[in-house]
Amino acid sequence: MIKRQLIVWLAAVMVIFFACQKETSFEGSNAPAAGSLQSDVSGDCLPKTVNGTYSVGVPLVSATNTISVQVNVTKTGSYTIGTDTVNGYFFRSTGLFTTLGANTVTLRGNGTPFANGVNNFVVSFDSSSCDIQVTVASAGAGTLAGSPGACAPITVNGSYSPGAIMGGANSANVQVNITTPGNIFITTDTVAGIWFSYTGSLAAGSNQPITLQANGTIPSGETPGSKSFTVKFGSSACTFTANVAGPSAGIVNCGGATPAGTYTALTALDPATNTVQISVNVTTIGAYTITTDTVDGPTPNGFWFNGSGTFSSTGNQNITLTGHGTPAAAGTFTLTVKYGTSTCTFPVTVSPALLNDYFPRTTNSNWSYEIDDNPNDSLLVKVIPNTLNALSNTYNIFMESANVAQVPPFDTSGYYRRNSADYYQYFDWSQSGLDNVNWVEYKFLTDNVAAGTNWTSSTFTNTITGTPITFRLKDSIDKKDVPVTLVTSNNPGGKVYQNVIIVKEVFQVSLVPGIFLDATSVFGYTKYYYAKGIGLIKVEPFKPDGTLDAGKRHLRRYDIY
Repeated sequence: MIKRQLIVWLAAVMVIFFACQKETSFEGSNAPAAGSLQSDVSGDCLPKTVNGTYSVGVPLVSATNTISVQVNVTKTGSYTIGTDTVNGYFFRSTGLFTTLGANTVTLRGNGTPFANGVNNFVVSFDSSSCDIQVTVASAGAGTLAGSPGACAPITVNGSYSPGAIMGGANSANVQVNITTPGNIFITTDTVAGIWFSYTGSLAAGSNQPITLQANGTIPSGETPGSKSFTVKFGSSACTFTANVAGPSAGIVNCGGATPAGTYTALTALDPATNTVQISVNVTTIGAYTITTDTVDGPTPNGFWFNGSGTFSSTGNQNITLTGHGTPAAAGTFTLTVKYGTSTCTFPVTVSPALLNDYFPRTTNSNWSYEIDDNPNDSLLVKVIPNTLNALSNTYNIFMESANVAQVPPFDTSGYYRRNSADYYQYFDWSQSGLDNVNWVEYKFLTDNVAAGTNWTSSTFTNTITGTPITFRLKDSIDKKDVPVTLVTSNNPGGKVYQNVIIVKEVFQVSLVPGIFLDATSVFGYTKYYYAKGIGLIKVEPFKPDGTLDAGKRHLRRYDIY
């Protein structure tokens, strides 16, 4: 678990790091930044990069309609860079400059152009400004097939029922006749809480098929029945209907229903993996909502299954119900499926609760890891009975061997302790290439904070071949209590670990007292995956360019005592 792969590189690349100060980033305060926009002799922004296409009447998409400018930053801190509003649209960006010198900033577009032509925008930052030009093209023109009556042809895809949230399967296929090529924007009115729309570029031609994507949510109290939508394209319009289904009817059958996934007391179910399939003999087509109870007799068990959709035909059909909630206790529970006046039951076995520990340190607990997906390259880690007393704390001793036959013998892997929600390691940095013995403690994990939380270690000072260095580690919760699937030689189909905390760790160096440089651009970074009740299940070292480096570690098996 120790950060050896990071520090081993340190001595070899420190000269490069100091030479590349301009390319690394300062972690400064949120005070306003200072600097100037770069421009040429005519006042045009440098560079003046315009991304995306711009057409009359077509709303800008912030992800693709952008402009890029360059700023010479003289003081790090927060910034807001924006343009004036021209022809119904503008560009804006906010953020934090952490690097002095040249920085490229992307401003995202908002609004809708109402006329074609070349628009000149004034970009402003601090006391500087520069100009950038954006060309708005005439929008594509044409008519909807079937206009002014019913859209023809028309195909409505997906199911529609009260309470349904529109997704990728909910769409409508229509045809258009394009007389003027270009960007087009087609939309419907909003009916029953949903609407359909399309944005894209089309060449001239007749009877071109397009797909209108549905958006929004149908209210749960919406009256079932046929809903009429009007499609609008320029001055052209046509109509189509989508049916919001009424309630279906039938009889549920739980015969052979076997819940998928793992079920553990005090561990929340994952709707993606905790499912059960049941059969329904549909007698009346229409919308359905099928759910189970959340109690087994008088004892609450805290979890349930449900599913909704639309039956489009009668007869026996299989549907999948997804799991929700958190089992309150271990045991075998009988859940009752309810559908109209029909019911059936199926059992779910819940395992005892996981140890509430994301890095167990109990004596004889052990873990085997596969290195870089090589089944013949493994690491065995175990906890021995002995402990270490240091800094007025008691640490459990971890040992490791790169050979399960214990040849060579086990060597010390690290010293660890836990204090409430915080997990600490005690370590001598000199073992990783520094000149002087430097025993320190740092927190590598905390399990009671939200994703996005970060913290830094104490500041450490040492030398490398006589050169002073001041550094620290910065950790952040990348994700909190998520499922993670690992594929190893003994689990080729993948094993799902629930309740995993992912920690991202970076190395920082101080060149100026009180200011730390994020050294990711030199050393890369590492992600650690900790599963509740199990411990470290995965390690991913990344290169400075963001690609995986050697030393990836996947848990192959474990025993927690």
